Amino acid sequence: MPVNDPRFPGAVLLTLVLAMVLLVVPLGESVAAWRPEWVALTLVHWALIIRDRISLVVVFAIGLIVDTLYGSLLGQHALGYVLVTYLAVRLSLRMTPEAFMQQLALLFAILGVYMLVNLWISQVTGRGSNLGWLYWASLVSSIVIWPVYHSFLGYFHVQRKAL
Repeated sequence: MPVNDPRFPGAVLLTLVLAMVLLVVPLGESVAAWRPEWVALTLVHWALIIRDRISLVVVFAIGLIVDTLYGSLLGQHALGYVLVTYLAVRLSLRMTPEAFMQQLALLFAILGVYMLVNLWISQVTGRGSNLGWLYWASLVSSIVIWPVYHSFLGYFHVQRKAL
């Protein structure tokens, strides 16, 4: 059975930093709601590829960094990213990695839970924005961009034969 490994030692960290840069790129008001959840997509990708070697402690630290970048409640995105990674690892065990429709369904469920948790925390703390249905636009754009982004991130890992 083939094993997927990162192409070089810092590949996972590099892709996460790239996702954080894409997260803070300034966009216009009309386009900002459609920004994909880049960090969550990257975490799902790596959870599908190297599921047994992804650390929830590192994911939590990435979430704390995103919280400071957004100026949100400390731990809000950290909790969401830990849930995303945990669910991606657990649910990916029940699917084949090549099944495109299963990946989209998995992504829809995982990102939906992530966005619900963020919405709940924002509303409880009183920091919620009044976007209405536009809040879910990033979920739609994340699912649409997933095949392209997943294949782009495929460059950062190689498949090796198991010993």
